[in-house]
Formats: sequence, structure tokens, C-alpha cells
Amino acid sequence: MKFNRFITASTVVIICFLAYQCKKTNEVSQPELPDISVVDISQESDWDYWLVGPENYFYIKENNSLPVAVSYHSAEHNKDISIFFDNGGLPNKVVIDDYIYLFDNFNGTKVDIGALSPNGDIEIIREVETNFNWDNYNAKLGKITGWSDVVNWTGRVVGGIPCALTAAAAVASGGLFVPVTAFVCGSYILSLAADITTDEFGIHNGFTDFVDTYGMAGTAISCSSGHDAYLSCATGAASSALDSWADDLAEIENRENEVQVVAGALRTGSGDVQITLTWNTTNDIDLWVTDPNGEKIYFADPTSTSGGYLDYDDTNGYGPENVFWPQYEAPSGTYHVQVHHYSGSYSTNFTVLVQAFGFIKQYEGNISPNETISVVEFHSNTPLPKIQLNAIIFSEINEPK
Repeated sequence: MKFNRFITASTVVIICFLAYQCKKTNEVSQPELPDISVVDISQESDWDYWLVGPENYFYIKENNSLPVAVSYHSAEHNKDISIFFDNGGLPNKVVIDDYIYLFDNFNGTKVDIGALSPNGDIEIIREVETNFNWDNYNAKLGKITGWSDVVNWTGRVVGGIPCALTAAAAVASGGLFVPVTAFVCGSYILSLAADITTDEFGIHNGFTDFVDTYGMAGTAISCSSGHDAYLSCATGAASSALDSWADDLAEIENRENEVQVVAGALRTGSGDVQITLTWNTTNDIDLWVTDPNGEKIYFADPTSTSGGYLDYDDTNGYGPENVFWPQYEAPSGTYHVQVHHYSGSYSTNFTVLVQAFGFIKQYEGNISPNETISVVEFHSNTPLPKIQLNAIIFSEINEPK
């Protein structure tokens, strides 16, 4: 009896030891999760690549081997950040917490950034100094051939965004750049992505291959145990990121007037005074600015003796039209801004962005054919006023164009 009990107890010990060894063997047989994994998910989702590490992850949607969209998940703040790219593969819009950031004029290590807050506040900061040489990215255009190039390009470009936003936040006058703290400059996973080469990293063929190889334990996505649960969690995270990106795209479209005028202001001349007009039709709408000396700057007389200059005159619709005085050249006194409906048979919504002597304000209105509207009058040593548009309407004969 005692012998049988001994056999039974010994058997239990042996079984437990073998089970422990089996468990250890299973654990060892699964490769250790690397700092970053690249997964081709183009057949399983609307994203093309998923880059995942122990803390953060991001998704890439590409076209012709250049990124068109990225959804970056910040583990520190548990939120998704949407990044939109232009046709050259450079970022032109970033959305964080309904704040919209526009990028333009990449020049060496500098870039111009415009910020739009959810309540309509606007700030534009020129020549933001970054740690990245954007010209190097432009030089790669057309030279991307494989998945590693796409990932490498995207990692480097996206890696430059948080550093640019951080630099802009350091000189911003308001709180429009506060949400950028969710997007860490020098992100480790972006740095790793920037250095990926085909020889050093393989690429997993879909979520299933990745889950079968590593499981999901220890990744930036926390999932329940089990293959099916892991797989469902991974695909669900991709779907959630796409939904978040789509919501941010809708936010940009809903605020089209603001986005359009800030984009127009970024790509035109700037200085102590800059007035930018955009509108929502193919009508020919004109911007008129009368300087403190009484000279009107418009299409027929695009410069003034005071140094003002109409550098954009759009006759095909949407704008921008832009009048500016270079830095330190704008005269003191009163400026008068008007919008004139030059041609077209229907009314048009317009937006005017005025940046003058450290102040910035946006004005919106609707203008009918042959109508001239006084938008705002401001003085060089006072803040920009708030006015009700259409308060003053001038009737003036169209001048030849």
C-alpha cells in the first residue's frame, strides 16, 4: 500500500516535471519578440503594413511605394494619431485630438506649420527648425522599390513630425500645440523603422503568420490568450485605427474652409502683414487691400510703393489670393481689406485670414455677383477687431482684368 502510494506520488512528480519541461520547451520554441516587427496586412485589411513593437505601433497605407496615410498609436497616451501625406510622400496634415496641423515649405531642416484648434483658433509658425533634413527625403522620391524602402521612408518622415511639432510648441504664442505632447520626438519604434533593411528584417505575411510566430504577448497590443483571440484582437486594432483615421479625415473635410485658407497662407508670401483669401467655387473672387497711404493693391495694381505685393491672383476658383508686406517693411497706419466678386453667376462663401503685427484672425462671409464687401479695417498698433461681415457693402463697377 505504501509502495503504491510512493509510485503514485512519484508518478505525479514525474508528470508535473515533464509538464513543466514541456511548457518550458514550448516557450523556448517560440522566438523572442523583436523590438519591431513588420507585417504585410494588405490582404487582411485596408492598411498595407503594420509595424508593431513592445510599446507603440503604427499602420501604413501606401500608393506607388510612397505613404499616403499613417495611423500611429501612442501607448503613453493610449490614442491614435492620423498623418496624411502629399503626392511627394511628405506629411501635409496631422490630426491629434481634433487639432489639425498643416505642414508646408520643407526647406533643409526647416518647415512651416499651421495649427487649427477645435474652437477655430489659428496659429502659423514659419521656419520651424527641426532635427531632420527634409531635402534628403525629397531626394529619395522615385527611388523606392521594395517594402523595406517604404517602411524606411515612412519611419524617417513620420519621425520628423513630432520633433517639428515639439520645436513649434517651444515658440508658439498660444496653447494650440499642447496636444503634440502625445507624439514623442525621437520615438523608438519610428527610429527602428527608419533603419530597417531587407537583409536585417523579414516581413510577416499577414496577421496570422505573425501571431503563429510570436503570439501577441508582450506587444503594444494587449490581447487575451489563445490564437483566435490574438488574431481577432490584432485585426480589430487595425479596424479601429482605420475608423480613427476616417474620423480625422472627416474632421478635416468638415473644417474645409479653415484648412483651405491656412494651407493657402502657408504656401504664399508672408511678413509683418499677410492677408489670404480662399473661397468655395470656381467664380473669380478678388482680394483688395488698401494700405495706410491709400494705395489699393489688387489684380490691376499688384504692388504698392509701401512694399505691399499681391503674389497670388487666382482666376479659376478656390484661391488663394494673397497680399503681404515682407518682414519689417509694413508701414504703420490703417489697412482696409475688401473682397470683390469679379465674375461668375452665383454667390460664393469665402474665408479671409489676416495675420498682422503679431495678431491673427479669420473672417468668413458670403458674396454675390458684382458685390464688394468690406471685411475688416485694422490699425498697425491695435489687435485685429471682430466684425460682422456684410455690415458695409460697396457697389463698384468691374474693372478690366
